[in-house]
Amino acid sequence: MSTQILDCTLRDGGYINDWRFGKKTIISILDRLERANIDIIECGFLTRMVKDEACSLFNDIAQIEAVLPKKERTAMYVAMIAIGEKELHPSELSPYDGKSIEGIRLTFHKEEIDQAIQWADIIMEKGYKVFMQPVGTGFYSDIELLQLVEKMNALQPYAFYIVDTLGSMYRNEVSHRFYLIDGNMRPEIRLGFHGHNNLQLAFSNAQILGKIQTKRTLILDSSVNGMGRGAGNLPTELITQYINKNIASRYDVTMVMDIYDEFISSIRKEFEWGYSVPYHIAASNVCHPNYAAYLINKQTLTMKDIEKIIQSIPGEYKILYDQKLIEQLYAKYQSNKIDDSAAIREIIKWIRGKKILLLAPGKSLASDYDSIMQFIDVEEPFVISTNFVDARYRMNACFVSNHKRMDIIEQEIRYIGGIRTILTSNISGGDDCVYVDYARYTNQDAMISDNAGLMLLNVLRRCGVQKVYLAGFDGFYSHNGNYYTEELSLQVNEAEVYEKQSRIRRQLKELSQDIELCFLTPSVYE
Repeated sequence: MSTQILDCTLRDGGYINDWRFGKKTIISILDRLERANIDIIECGFLTRMVKDEACSLFNDIAQIEAVLPKKERTAMYVAMIAIGEKELHPSELSPYDGKSIEGIRLTFHKEEIDQAIQWADIIMEKGYKVFMQPVGTGFYSDIELLQLVEKMNALQPYAFYIVDTLGSMYRNEVSHRFYLIDGNMRPEIRLGFHGHNNLQLAFSNAQILGKIQTKRTLILDSSVNGMGRGAGNLPTELITQYINKNIASRYDVTMVMDIYDEFISSIRKEFEWGYSVPYHIAASNVCHPNYAAYLINKQTLTMKDIEKIIQSIPGEYKILYDQKLIEQLYAKYQSNKIDDSAAIREIIKWIRGKKILLLAPGKSLASDYDSIMQFIDVEEPFVISTNFVDARYRMNACFVSNHKRMDIIEQEIRYIGGIRTILTSNISGGDDCVYVDYARYTNQDAMISDNAGLMLLNVLRRCGVQKVYLAGFDGFYSHNGNYYTEELSLQVNEAEVYEKQSRIRRQLKELSQDIELCFLTPSVYE
């Protein structure tokens, strides 16, 4: 078997940083992949979604030509057209002239097979090599796969792929599909494998395929440091080194490492990708990884919670991501409808005749500690914290709406003693807690529907509170240091930081019509 590596860093990796590598970086990465002797290099998407030349998104072949290495090239350069993702129609492609890319990768869903074959015909007529990539190959039955292979034999593309879209395929599943295809597809058609790392199997599955005895050429997709959305991909540096040591020494792995050092490592500091337990849960339940990503970003759930929600996804919605569905399932899971009238009366007794001070765990709790404590000494307010406790602030009560936070602070609440606990109805915490109805105090904005500070203010509004003092409600920033103590730090989703703040500010403006909000510490929400 002849094995080739196709690096897709600039295309698949672009899901991480919105394809904003920068033109100079794109040129440098392509140049170094060429110098690393990578066989096939994917430059990005051909799409109508083009933003600017800083992105690895292109709306014509000439744009790609401008970033390709100027010296003599040995690698094959390709780009992807993804049917259904603001794709570029193949009729808009200029004919192949040997100056730009040589191949087009065409991805399609099961219901788009006929369209994909029609498009592939057009692309091949224009002189390009076509790579046919059926999304979620693992979800084709043997008969469906053989029927598709029959169509590929008639089409005669350059390559046909096994695409492990959800990263859920084990070695026996991958090898079974390989043998099925290999035994029935024309020998000159290359067979590719695009794996994802949800189960930490991308590398091992690639090795299994590399050991199969066949005369067919195998293409393995990879990206530098496995860069790709969710759990990411097979790392280029791993598979090239493996081939060098076990098959034939032909790749310059140091060049791949240079790409990581100079370009990818800085992106890694800003964005997350790679194996994680939630992505493992999604793959184990054969679900799209974006369901896990949504639940991770809520930062309110334990791993058990995430697994229960993912397991509740109906079969017909598992493979293709449905944003509205996961929002509904999340809200349904969190909501445990109760009559909290008695709880509200109890809270009213606690706060009657007192000023109210709410504490959020922002960094200003530490930087403005003295002024906060002076306010507490002079005004003797009823102090309520949100999702954390700290004896230094003389808290009277703690409001918890977050499973994850409750797991962290439950023992601490008991240890400190004397702190009343207000829990939303989605959490179990014991008989000595006051429970308020979770669903009643959320808002309609799915991105911030169960923000703890907003929920607590809604509770207090129902209690008839007309004025509240706030400390530690700093807002989130795209860099570290959002919390006054590292123990409370949770990952901040960079892409959503400023949008969340804007939406929270709107909610606070609405709340301020009923409750006067007085900020004791600096806040982006003032």
